[in-house]
Amino acid sequence: MQILLSSNKGIIKEYIKEDSIIGFIPTASELDDDRWYMEKDKEDLSKMNYNVLIIDISKESKEEILEKFNNIDAIFIAGGNSFYLLQQLKIKNVLQELINFATNKIYVGSSAGSCIACPSIDYVEKLDDKLQAPLLDNFNAMNLVDFYILPHYKSKEKYTNLADEIEKDYSNYKFVKLSNEQAIIVYNTNNYKIIETE
Repeated sequence: MQILLSSNKGIIKEYIKEDSIIGFIPTASELDDDRWYMEKDKEDLSKMNYNVLIIDISKESKEEILEKFNNIDAIFIAGGNSFYLLQQLKIKNVLQELINFATNKIYVGSSAGSCIACPSIDYVEKLDDKLQAPLLDNFNAMNLVDFYILPHYKSKEKYTNLADEIEKDYSNYKFVKLSNEQAIIVYNTNNYKIIETE
C-alpha cells in the first residue's frame, strides 16, 4: 500500500516513476463552474511526464471504470466536493474496488480525494455543501486511515477558522491538519509521516 494525501497535488515524483499511467478522477469538481484547480492538477501531471488517463466516475459505466483500474499504475483523485465524489462512487458501486486498488497499488488524494480516504466524511460539512449529494444515504468513506484530514489549513483564514471549529465539534476524532505545502505518506492504517511539499 502506498498512499499520499495532500491539500493539493504535492510532490509525487519521488513515489511514482515517470511514464507511469495515472488514472485521474476529476469527479469531485464536476459541479463547479470554474474547475481551474482540477485542470491545473491534470496539466501538472502531464508536464511531469505521466500518462494521464481520465476516469469519469459519473459518466462511465462500472465496467469501463474497472477496466481502467486494471490498466493504471496509480490513481489521482482531484479536489472538489467530497460529498458529491463519495455519492458518485457509491452510485456506480466502485468504492470497494477503489479501496482494493489503494491497498495494492498507489493512491494519491488531493483535498476531497484525501478526505474520502478517511473513515467518514461527516466532518467536512462546514467545508463542502452536502446538498450537492442528495442521494448519499451515509457518509462512510474508504477507511484507509484512522485519522481525519483537514485540508488547506493556514492557506486562507477561512479554512483555518473552519478547521479549528470542526476540531472542536468532533472532539473525539483524531485530526491531521494539512497546509497546501504539506502531504502525508501513509504506510499503513495508523502509521504515517507528514512531509513538506514545497
